[in-house]
Amino acid sequence: MKQHRILLGGALLVLAAMACSLPGLGTPPSIGEPGAGGGAPKALFQDDFSDPKSGWEVGEYDAGKVGYGDGYYYVVSYGDGDTMWGVANRSFTDVVIEVDATQVSGPANNNTDYGVICRTADPESGTGYYLLISGDGYYAIAKGTDEGYEWLVDFTESSAIRQGNTSNHIRAVCQGSKLSLTVNGVLVAEAEDSEFTSGDIALTATSYENTPTEVRFDNLVVTKP
Repeated sequence: MKQHRILLGGALLVLAAMACSLPGLGTPPSIGEPGAGGGAPKALFQDDFSDPKSGWEVGEYDAGKVGYGDGYYYVVSYGDGDTMWGVANRSFTDVVIEVDATQVSGPANNNTDYGVICRTADPESGTGYYLLISGDGYYAIAKGTDEGYEWLVDFTESSAIRQGNTSNHIRAVCQGSKLSLTVNGVLVAEAEDSEFTSGDIALTATSYENTPTEVRFDNLVVTKP
């Protein structure tokens, strides 16, 4: 059984506390609104999580638990800065990942983060690219490696992100060396890195307080950029 999943936990707390407040990047549209670009590209993979046998990781660990609910996939971090994630048990190269994410519980100060991971080649350690938003309205992009982590985009505030126990539509692009994060139709972050070229996708959540957080994911669609 996998043990603590804490590759990025703790360090995220410090950076979130140090994040500078910047002007918002626009008014978010309705949840589920598609990201930029026209047309409807063919899905490489999609899941509304109505079938608990669709292949996602299910389990409970020291840091939290992951599994299927009633038409959603949940990720629970037990708190204290431990990061939890669940993998799809698939492999991709260049992808666009879109998903509706709903924080349903968390600490009173919303000191959490959640989002998607792309190109994780090692689901045990959680290497790969983390495209994240937080319960208190910040976004970030991080790279997790066997040696630790590197911040490609530090936590930055945006009014595009709905705060607290509510829903946000996340669109993460991993194309070649380019990474981008769009929230509720607003492009909030871009970065470049070429270390990881393929791997699994995952859904992730962290609580930085001693109170657990649960995030539920639904309507996931993976397409080519």
